[in-house]
Amino acid sequence: MPNIENTLIEIQDALDRGDYLKAGTACSNAGQIFLERNLYREAAEYYREARNHFAAAEEINLQARALNHLGICLVMEEEDDSALEILDEALRLLDQSPDGSLLAAIQGNMGLAYSNLQDHKNAIKAHKSVLEAAEESGDDHLRLNALINLADSNLQDKNYRSAQGFALVALDLAHKLSPHPGVVIIYDLLGMIASRQGNLKSAAEYHQQSFQAAHKHGDLLRQGIALANKGLALEGLTDLEGALEAMSQAEELFLLLNSDYLEKTRQDLERVRNGLS
Repeated sequence: MPNIENTLIEIQDALDRGDYLKAGTACSNAGQIFLERNLYREAAEYYREARNHFAAAEEINLQARALNHLGICLVMEEEDDSALEILDEALRLLDQSPDGSLLAAIQGNMGLAYSNLQDHKNAIKAHKSVLEAAEESGDDHLRLNALINLADSNLQDKNYRSAQGFALVALDLAHKLSPHPGVVIIYDLLGMIASRQGNLKSAAEYHQQSFQAAHKHGDLLRQGIALANKGLALEGLTDLEGALEAMSQAEELFLLLNSDYLEKTRQDLERVRNGLS
């Protein structure tokens, strides 16, 4: 894998030669390096440069790819309105150079941006487009991601029956693709859906399954999230001892990870302890 120092040298060498295609490719590589390090603002700068170089080289498809990655960075930076503008520009470029897989990726990222903006109707519309593309191409992994996003968007839009349907189909597909880390999220979604429907016993069971799947995949953050959600379900069932145990385990994991979830979990723990006193 290229390191950032060599990649920056490649960018300058390509620009010195007037090779905009190679400069764009090197900028994309630099963006990918920063993206994989979760340095989204730095990654965005290089994807912007990549887009400009690909435009100079008249590479329409590569422009759209760079814009899609730029959109991802902006979503992660919570600049969702800007992300939608960038992703819409990428879609317009694809009118000139169709690419089904890239189109689906762009629509999926637009769905995430809409979700962040609480525009769940447009999020659902975008994720449905991805699902249709996945079914047409036979891409089960893309289909699974679309189903998970549809379950989440419908949950946020309070369409609990639809959310449950998408989540159950996703769970079946994830098991067929086993071992797949998506089962962790799906069980957690099913738990949240059950909780919203007032079925707290099922919610606690689903969150326990999410914890077990996260443990199997070595995902400490998801283990903590599952335990925290399980604790809330048990609290709702007035099983305060069980809630205390689950939330305490979640607190330990969030403390270890220095997670943003720690403060909320400590507030929940304080409430449960007060209920036990």
